[in-house]
Amino acid sequence: MARVRSRGLSPLVAVILLLAITVAAAVVVSGVFFNLAGVAGRRPTAVIDQVRLVATPAGAGTWAVTVKNTGDVPITAITASYPAASCNPALTFNPLPLNPGATASATANVASGCTLGTTYRIVLTITFQDGSNQVLTTQVTAAIA
Repeated sequence: MARVRSRGLSPLVAVILLLAITVAAAVVVSGVFFNLAGVAGRRPTAVIDQVRLVATPAGAGTWAVTVKNTGDVPITAITASYPAASCNPALTFNPLPLNPGATASATANVASGCTLGTTYRIVLTITFQDGSNQVLTTQVTAAIA
């Protein structure tokens, strides 16, 4: 009996082609995954960097508040509210919009209602460019400069 020789790829060429196809598929899958992870990984976050309240014995006060954008979505608005407080100024933060990594500050004066040694609560509502909100709460004690 004569041996029949088949015509096909040699085992070495088949292994090389299989490896090339596997590497190409891995590159495509990783590219898609890291692109989706980058979009899904966007986080709108901010922190209150500093809050100060300097008051006089007569009841006048000066608020200074600094907010830092620690996420990767710009901040478009910051509003302040003061639950049950008599020492509540209208704070206007600048600059806005606030890009990631940057800080915005607001300073305002109150003619009366700030008592030395009293702790006041402030609530900041942060609005981000993607429409999400974050609420930050802190407190400050009125002190003499």
